[in-house]
Amino acid sequence: MKHESIHKDLIFYLDNELPEEKRTAIENHLEGCADCRSFLVFIKEEMQIIEKEKNPEASPYFFARLYARLDERPEFMPQGLWIRLAQPAFFSMLLIAGIYGGLRLGSNASSGIINQEPASTIQLMNDFEAEPIESFLLDEL
Repeated sequence: MKHESIHKDLIFYLDNELPEEKRTAIENHLEGCADCRSFLVFIKEEMQIIEKEKNPEASPYFFARLYARLDERPEFMPQGLWIRLAQPAFFSMLLIAGIYGGLRLGSNASSGIINQEPASTIQLMNDFEAEPIESFLLDEL
């Protein structure tokens, strides 16, 4: 038998879930193969660790401490009518003040703060409007 097929069936071998002929074949292989025997020992150790971790023992006083902490928790106090109305009103007023301030700043930016000169005296940033492309191409020839 191949080692891979043995390794796949070792867990079922430990749980006694294999048919009799497959079980005897695995036992015969384990007698002659030290690697598979060491792998079987490794699997047994790991299965014992898993079984031990599967059912952890809880402290006997765990539930008593848990119930005591639940009883210490303060009761939920509903907010008063004044707080429930004041909080949304405050944030609404804050939002309105922010919008008003933004509009005031925007209107000041477009008013007489910037010195507005006629378009002919302002240096053009677009080179295509300053010099037509046809004259540029004609100068190259």
